Amino acid sequence: MIRRSSIVLILLLGLILSACSTSRIASRSSNPVIVRVLEEAEDLLGTDYCSAGTTPDCFDCSGYVSFCFGRAGVALPRRSEEQYAAGVAVKKAGLQPGDLVFFRTGGSRISHVGIYVGEDRFIHSSTSKGVIITSLSDVYWRQRYVGARRVAG
Repeated sequence: MIRRSSIVLILLLGLILSACSTSRIASRSSNPVIVRVLEEAEDLLGTDYCSAGTTPDCFDCSGYVSFCFGRAGVALPRRSEEQYAAGVAVKKAGLQPGDLVFFRTGGSRISHVGIYVGEDRFIHSSTSKGVIITSLSDVYWRQRYVGARRVAG
Protein backbone atom coordinates (compact mmCIF):
# COMPACT_ATOMS: atom_id res chain seq x y z
CA MET A 1 0.00 0.00 0.00
CA ILE A 2 2.83 2.39 0.84
CA ARG A 3 4.54 1.64 -2.44
CA ARG A 4 1.36 2.36 -4.38
CA SER A 5 0.81 5.71 -2.65
CA SER A 6 4.46 6.63 -3.26
CA ILE A 7 4.03 6.02 -6.98
CA VAL A 8 0.86 8.12 -7.05
CA LEU A 9 2.65 10.90 -5.15
CA ILE A 10 5.58 10.87 -7.57
CA LEU A 11 3.25 11.00 -10.57
CA LEU A 12 1.32 13.92 -9.10
CA LEU A 13 4.53 15.78 -8.29
CA GLY A 14 5.75 15.28 -11.86
CA LEU A 15 2.47 16.57 -13.24
CA ILE A 16 2.59 19.67 -11.03
CA LEU A 17 6.20 20.43 -11.91
CA SER A 18 5.58 20.04 -15.64
CA ALA A 19 2.64 22.44 -15.43
CA CYS A 20 4.89 25.07 -13.84
CA SER A 21 7.73 24.77 -16.32
CA THR A 22 8.39 26.87 -19.39
CA SER A 23 6.74 25.54 -22.54
CA ARG A 24 8.71 23.29 -24.86
CA ILE A 25 8.86 25.96 -27.55
CA ALA A 26 9.73 28.81 -25.17
CA SER A 27 12.57 26.83 -23.61
CA ARG A 28 14.48 27.22 -26.88
CA SER A 29 15.48 30.78 -26.02
CA SER A 30 17.40 32.32 -23.14
CA ASN A 31 16.08 35.82 -23.92
CA PRO A 32 13.20 36.52 -21.48
CA VAL A 33 11.35 38.66 -24.04
CA ILE A 34 11.48 35.89 -26.64
CA VAL A 35 10.48 33.31 -24.01
CA ARG A 36 7.37 35.40 -23.30
CA VAL A 37 6.61 35.78 -27.04
CA LEU A 38 6.92 32.03 -27.58
CA GLU A 39 4.78 31.24 -24.51
CA GLU A 40 2.05 33.55 -25.80
CA ALA A 41 2.33 32.07 -29.28
CA GLU A 42 2.08 28.49 -28.03
CA ASP A 43 -0.83 29.29 -25.69
CA LEU A 44 -2.81 30.44 -28.73
CA LEU A 45 -2.35 27.24 -30.77
CA GLY A 46 -5.70 26.27 -32.28
CA THR A 47 -7.13 29.81 -32.29
CA ASP A 48 -9.32 30.40 -35.34
CA TYR A 49 -8.28 32.52 -38.32
CA CYS A 50 -10.26 35.56 -39.40
CA SER A 51 -9.39 38.37 -41.76
CA ALA A 52 -8.14 41.46 -39.88
CA GLY A 53 -8.29 39.55 -36.58
CA THR A 54 -6.15 40.95 -33.78
CA THR A 55 -7.52 39.30 -30.61
CA PRO A 56 -7.58 35.79 -29.14
CA ASP A 57 -11.11 35.42 -30.54
CA CYS A 58 -9.49 35.06 -33.99
CA PHE A 59 -6.33 36.24 -35.75
CA ASP A 60 -4.95 36.92 -39.17
CA CYS A 61 -1.22 36.25 -39.53
CA SER A 62 0.11 39.73 -38.76
CA GLY A 63 -2.47 40.34 -36.03
CA TYR A 64 -1.31 37.14 -34.32
CA VAL A 65 2.37 38.12 -34.52
CA SER A 66 1.64 41.67 -33.30
CA PHE A 67 -0.42 40.32 -30.41
CA CYS A 68 2.24 37.84 -29.24
CA PHE A 69 5.03 40.41 -29.36
CA GLY A 70 2.81 43.09 -27.81
CA ARG A 71 2.13 40.85 -24.81
CA ALA A 72 5.90 40.68 -24.34
CA GLY A 73 6.22 44.48 -24.52
CA VAL A 74 7.45 44.72 -28.12
CA ALA A 75 5.36 46.97 -30.37
CA LEU A 76 5.18 45.87 -34.01
CA PRO A 77 3.42 47.41 -36.99
CA ARG A 78 0.05 45.86 -37.81
CA ARG A 79 0.59 44.65 -41.40
CA SER A 80 3.05 41.95 -42.52
CA GLU A 81 4.59 44.28 -45.13
CA GLU A 82 5.32 46.83 -42.41
CA GLN A 83 6.62 44.14 -40.04
CA TYR A 84 9.08 43.10 -42.75
CA ALA A 85 10.59 46.59 -42.60
CA ALA A 86 11.12 46.33 -38.82
CA GLY A 87 14.14 44.91 -37.04
CA VAL A 88 17.28 43.46 -38.58
CA ALA A 89 17.49 41.09 -41.55
CA VAL A 90 18.46 37.50 -40.69
CA LYS A 91 19.71 34.84 -43.09
CA LYS A 92 17.70 31.63 -43.14
CA ALA A 93 20.71 29.68 -41.85
CA GLY A 94 20.92 32.04 -38.87
CA LEU A 95 17.30 31.84 -37.73
CA GLN A 96 16.70 31.83 -33.98
CA PRO A 97 13.45 31.24 -32.07
CA GLY A 98 11.45 34.47 -32.03
CA ASP A 99 12.58 35.66 -35.47
CA LEU A 100 9.83 36.66 -37.88
CA VAL A 101 9.62 34.72 -41.15
CA PHE A 102 7.95 36.24 -44.20
CA PHE A 103 6.31 34.87 -47.33
CA ARG A 104 4.68 35.92 -50.59
CA THR A 105 1.54 33.82 -50.91
CA GLY A 106 0.17 35.68 -53.90
CA GLY A 107 1.53 38.50 -56.01
CA SER A 108 4.73 40.39 -55.40
CA ARG A 109 4.11 41.83 -51.93
CA ILE A 110 4.80 40.29 -48.53
CA SER A 111 1.52 38.70 -47.54
CA HIS A 112 2.22 36.28 -44.69
CA VAL A 113 4.26 36.25 -41.48
CA GLY A 114 4.97 33.77 -38.71
CA ILE A 115 7.25 33.33 -35.71
CA TYR A 116 10.20 30.95 -36.01
CA VAL A 117 10.18 28.43 -33.13
CA GLY A 118 13.30 26.40 -33.95
CA GLU A 119 13.87 23.02 -35.56
CA ASP A 120 12.93 24.43 -39.01
CA ARG A 121 9.39 25.23 -37.85
CA PHE A 122 7.28 28.35 -37.45
CA ILE A 123 4.00 29.17 -35.73
CA HIS A 124 1.46 31.26 -37.61
CA SER A 125 -2.22 31.89 -38.25
CA SER A 126 -3.15 29.89 -41.33
CA THR A 127 -6.23 30.92 -43.29
CA SER A 128 -7.47 27.32 -43.39
CA LYS A 129 -6.38 25.93 -40.00
CA GLY A 130 -5.95 28.87 -37.64
CA VAL A 131 -2.88 29.03 -35.40
CA ILE A 132 -0.63 26.06 -36.16
CA ILE A 133 3.03 25.04 -36.29
CA THR A 134 4.37 24.31 -39.77
CA SER A 135 7.71 23.24 -41.25
CA LEU A 136 9.63 25.80 -43.28
CA SER A 137 10.61 22.82 -45.45
CA ASP A 138 7.03 22.20 -46.59
CA VAL A 139 7.04 22.73 -50.35
CA TYR A 140 4.34 25.41 -50.21
CA TRP A 141 6.21 27.56 -47.69
CA ARG A 142 9.70 26.85 -48.99
CA GLN A 143 8.71 28.17 -52.43
CA ARG A 144 7.17 31.33 -50.97
CA TYR A 145 9.79 32.20 -48.35
CA VAL A 146 11.06 35.78 -48.69
CA GLY A 147 13.20 36.41 -45.64
CA ALA A 148 13.38 36.90 -41.89
CA ARG A 149 13.76 39.72 -39.40
CA ARG A 150 14.90 39.83 -35.79
CA VAL A 151 12.79 42.37 -33.91
CA ALA A 152 13.74 41.54 -30.30
CA GLY A 153 16.96 40.46 -28.67
